[in-house]
Amino acid sequence: MIAKLSRLRKKRESSQAKRVFVFIAFLTVGLLAVLLLFYNINLYQRRGNLAEQTQQLKEKIGELAEESRELQEEAAVQETLAYQERILREQGLFQKPGEEVVTILPAEELLAGGEKKEWTWWNPFTWVEWVKDN
Repeated sequence: MIAKLSRLRKKRESSQAKRVFVFIAFLTVGLLAVLLLFYNINLYQRRGNLAEQTQQLKEKIGELAEESRELQEEAAVQETLAYQERILREQGLFQKPGEEVVTILPAEELLAGGEKKEWTWWNPFTWVEWVKDN
């Protein structure tokens, strides 16, 4: 009878050990499944963000390509002789034979001889000159 009780006790202990082992195994597999699920959700969100960034960068590339094309057209226009001649004429640096370049100065520069004197409260040297002029 003691042998039977001893065998029953061992069976109970081994069945409890098996139950604990199975519980720990299921718990481990469950935790692993949850972690993998969260990891997949995180990857899905990242992929969405990267797809959005890719779309934005493609749009920016298109805008920059258009701007580059416009700048190249503008550069081609500026390289023409007619454009360069017009700019030089506006600056008074180019004249055709028989032409004269006329520069019109503002009235203030003509009256003051090119130097305009202003009175400033923080500079006492301008006080005397300003009183003389006014």
